[in-house]
Amino acid sequence: MSEQTGMAHTQFSRRRDPRINITLPVEYTMSMDLAPSLPSKTGTLGGGGLMLYLPMAVPVDRLMKLKISLPGRPAIPCTVRVVWTELLTGLERSDFMTGVAFDQIADGDLDRLRSFIKGQQNPSELPTALYRHTLE
Repeated sequence: MSEQTGMAHTQFSRRRDPRINITLPVEYTMSMDLAPSLPSKTGTLGGGGLMLYLPMAVPVDRLMKLKISLPGRPAIPCTVRVVWTELLTGLERSDFMTGVAFDQIADGDLDRLRSFIKGQQNPSELPTALYRHTLE
């Protein structure tokens, strides 16, 4: 199975916000102080949270600090709360999929994140105003 960073697929469910399947780099720390960050990556991303691959199980309700790296944009710092965790096993890996919900994220950062997600859903579509302009 090959991984392609930055490739997205939309996944619709009962969630309030659309969620995309995308691999993005993330830095995380379990401590709320200035502990060193550790690298990880996303599996899915939505306006309410994301799924991370972590090397260990993290208890539900645990707070974590994240920095989500979006291509060509500044990293988004936030605090998340673990809502579920599941062991993912295979021949090449033994990671934990960890679902987290945003606990603290600046409004502007959340807007940038949602805009990024929306752009990944239909990356080939031109905005309506731009499309009209190209036809005139």
